[in-house]
Parts: sequence; C-alpha cells; structure tokens
Amino acid sequence: MGDFDTAAVTVAGRATLSWAIDVLRGAFGENWLTDNALTSQTVPLLHGDWHPLANRRVVVRVLELAARIELVRGQPGMGALLAEAHHIRPKRNAVLRDFQHLLLELEVAALAIMDGWTVSHERPLPSGRKPDLWLSRNGIDYVIEVTALSFDREFRTVETWTDGLFAALRTLEYYHHVATASCADEVLDDQATDQWLADIEQAAQLTSIDGVHRTVRSGSNTVEIAPDGQLPDMRSTGPLQQQDVWARVGTRLEEKANQTCGGPPAWLRLDDVGALFKLTDWSTRPLTQRLEQLADNVAISLADAPHVRGVILTGAVQYAADGAVGATAWAKSGRMVGVPDQNPSRQRLAEGPAALWRILPGSWQRLSFVIPTRHDHIVLPAGTGLEPGLWYAEEPAWLDRALSHLGQSPLLVVLR
Repeated sequence: MGDFDTAAVTVAGRATLSWAIDVLRGAFGENWLTDNALTSQTVPLLHGDWHPLANRRVVVRVLELAARIELVRGQPGMGALLAEAHHIRPKRNAVLRDFQHLLLELEVAALAIMDGWTVSHERPLPSGRKPDLWLSRNGIDYVIEVTALSFDREFRTVETWTDGLFAALRTLEYYHHVATASCADEVLDDQATDQWLADIEQAAQLTSIDGVHRTVRSGSNTVEIAPDGQLPDMRSTGPLQQQDVWARVGTRLEEKANQTCGGPPAWLRLDDVGALFKLTDWSTRPLTQRLEQLADNVAISLADAPHVRGVILTGAVQYAADGAVGATAWAKSGRMVGVPDQNPSRQRLAEGPAALWRILPGSWQRLSFVIPTRHDHIVLPAGTGLEPGLWYAEEPAWLDRALSHLGQSPLLVVLR
C-alpha cells in the first residue's frame, strides 16, 4: 500500500486507513497478492481503482471495502462468503469474475446489515437451491441473487484483436516515421493477421524512403500509410459490433430467477460492467426513457417468475466530474418524471420503478435502476415496498454511516 506520507489522508485519518488495510490483510490473507500474481498474473487490487493510495478515490474504495468486510464479519451466517476471498484461480478471467462477484455480495450484504437486516450466505432453500444471500428482519424474508455481467467472449475477442492491431501500427509509425489510418471491418485469423502486418511493414519501409502514399488491404480491411504529418486527421476504426445486448441481460435474469425458486420473495442484483451502460443507444437517452424501457424489458424477461419481487440493475462505478449533480427518475401518476434530486423521500419513490444517479464519496458516481416486477405482491409496510432498492437511493451517505458504526472517523476527517 505504500508510504502513508503520500496517501491522500490527513494525519488524523492515518489511523482509519491503517485499520482498513489491516481488515483487508486479514480478509484476503498475507500471501493473496503474491499467489494471484504467480498463478494467473492477475492481481485485482493493483487495478487503478485500488492503487495507489495517493489518489483520494482509491482511499475511498479501500475504506468502503474494509467497512463492508468488517460488517459482514459480524454476521454468524457469513463465514463461507469471507472464505471465498482466499480462493486463487488459475485464469485471469476467472480471477476477475470471482473478485467482482465477491465485491457485489459484500456490497449488498453490508447495505442490508446497516439497514437492520440479518444476512446469511448460501442458506439452502427447500428446493435445494442456494441463493447468494438470505435477508431477515421483523418477520420479513428476502433472498437475493447477485451477478456481474461483463463483455461477452465475442466482444473481448474483437477488442483483443483490435488492440493488438493498433499497437502494431503505432510501433511501425514510431520506427519508420510514417502515419497510418486503418479501417478494420473484420477480424482476421492469426495467419492472415501476421501476413497483413508484414505487408503493412514493408509498405511503411518503402513510404519512409520514397514518400509515396500507400494502401494495404486484407479482406475488407485497409490501412493508409503516408509520411509523418501528411495524412489528414483520420481516425482508426475497428470492426463494428452489432448485438442484441438486452438478450444477454434478459437471459441472465431468467437464470438467476430460477436459482431463487422455492423460497421467500427474491430480488435480483445485476451489475452490468459491459456494453449495456456504455455502448448502446439506450445509454444515451434521457433518464426517464431509459427507466421506462428497462421496466418494460424486465417485465417481459421475468413474466414467468412471480416469486421475483424486483431487479436492481447498476452500471460500473465511474469517475464523477467536479460539481456533478445526481438525478432521480420515478413513476408518478402513470408517467415517468425525472429531476436533479440527490435524495428524494421514500414516499416520493413510492413503489417504483426508480432510476437513481448518485454522486458518491471520493468523486465517484453510479447509476442504479430499481425495477419491481409487475406481479401481485404481498402488501408490505408503507415506504418499504421498494426495499432493498431504496438502499441505493441513500448510497452517498452509506460509507460515513458505516464508518461511524464501526467506531472510525468520518470521511471529512480522513480525506486530505
């Protein structure tokens, strides 16, 4: 974690940061970093979101994870979840997938604990299935199945190939003092890629000598080559990916709904860190339109799952610009309304659906959608119908509340 003198904490905050690091060390084990590096060459906590501590965003993430672990540690039914933190996987994708799933389970469990719920991990249902979390409070029970959805294999294959192509072109530009602009419409196999790059390098060598513009083709892919500074401002492009993104999300919801059959009412918690929130037309539409369309899609996907009470769908936590303001959209009088509003009351959100764009501590932000299903439900006490989705409406204040509960200093004192 480095020298505390460089960490983005005050002198008074060093004790809290030291506590957090000790919690992480105890949870993952002293050899976890080394074992992951040797086994899969992948260490999640060395990602830019987690290291180095000179960044206040990183400090917030570390404190948040430590608080979640410490809260979960106090629940008698959660030992198996914390044991998962010690697992070492042999492949990079498995390491990242399991780590993301662990973080998501800890997030939901810690939110529930701070809201007064008792939480247990993989408690079996009468059907024999084991949902991720089982929540109990005041005679009410829920089960929650969590899942993280990233880019699919086809997308990752295209991205890996495109990144390799662009890196090779940048290298040729550097060594031969040329400029390139590529239009790659199809992914080539290894042999065709090697031959195309060899042809491009030969053309780049010739252009560096005679200054003649050249075009090198392979299939439907082209690369333009010119002396450095002689190409117009052309942007290199990779293969266009056109996929039904929602079909993949809907399939995952159906799978998780099946996992929760035969027990208390269920909520599905999905964190989509792939294409849905980043690369679709839907992601650019007004918040009210996104909420309405998402509610319709969820209703169709879960039409045959009356035991599912709702879905909490979020995108990845992202950086927030200085001065960013959150927003909320919800159903009112049969239509969707949306306003900049950091913390609407539970009564205003009523029974949902709701879209919650929240600015979080440390200049982070997240967009969360809470979508109750359209099945008949048992009537719950006023203001609780949207739980556990309501936790995400109040997410900006959660970390300070948790630190206080654990006897640690608030962020205002900790952060430099």
